[in-house]
Amino acid sequence: MLKAIVVGVLTAITPFIYAILPVTVRYLSPKSKSKKEGQKNILIYTGTLVLIFSTLGILLSIIANATGVFRFIEHWLFNFAICRLFLGLGISLLGVFEFKLPASWANAASAKARSGNVVGIMYMALTMPAVSFSSVIPMMVVALLTGHNAGVLGPAFSLFGFSVGLSLPFIYPRILEILVPSKEVLNKVKGIMGFVALTIGVKFLSRTDLALQWHLIDRYLFIIIIIMLAAAAGAYMLGVIRLSKDYAPTKNLYGVKYVSLPNLFIAIALFTFIVYLLPGIWGAPLEGISRFLPPA
Repeated sequence: MLKAIVVGVLTAITPFIYAILPVTVRYLSPKSKSKKEGQKNILIYTGTLVLIFSTLGILLSIIANATGVFRFIEHWLFNFAICRLFLGLGISLLGVFEFKLPASWANAASAKARSGNVVGIMYMALTMPAVSFSSVIPMMVVALLTGHNAGVLGPAFSLFGFSVGLSLPFIYPRILEILVPSKEVLNKVKGIMGFVALTIGVKFLSRTDLALQWHLIDRYLFIIIIIMLAAAAGAYMLGVIRLSKDYAPTKNLYGVKYVSLPNLFIAIALFTFIVYLLPGIWGAPLEGISRFLPPA
């Protein structure tokens, strides 16, 4: 559940949620209303979010218990679907394309919520996961995967934790200010999340390949792909690679671009991970991540 809470908080950094979060908070607690009334509106909004995802988790648990759907986790269709979700999320976070709010849905939400009553606020909460489907669903799958060893109640606990984490930035917006103190840091966080999502997507692609017995992505090719992604992520953190949606890097007093200390440490960790992976190309067991790798 704690892992799912972390995933929920990270979901708030995805492009769509991060864009609408400040607007939503300002709408629910405008300056014209008392602080107490604004807090009440935010609690109704976040409580509805928790209820939505928790109900979905309970339903998934019931379905899993009744149908034994966990037996199909190894099926290639399941793994290919998850692969597409993560690859799409990764490409989006890297700035190739953006998810935009459909105008008709936004207008409908505004019309329902304009009344300012409890029903309108609950309708806003119900609409948010729907209009941010492409951003929320992949992260929700990550939350579900954190509880895959928890049995049939795993989905219920995972989505409850996910909804709590997603709600925290609405209740206490300073969480995002702590995690993302500037737009430049937001770019770096989104970029790293993009590379991680691509890595997870490749993992499920290898599981699809294994289920179909095509043997296209064997252990050695998988390690090479992970090395390339880690190298690209490290170069990105050092500012060697820039993406189309990035802000200009900060410069020092002499007008020279420099790398912040956190970016440098992350880059060092990534390149250290690459050095650790290299012997795996020649058959080293890599016991630390052996469960993540395809069989030899």
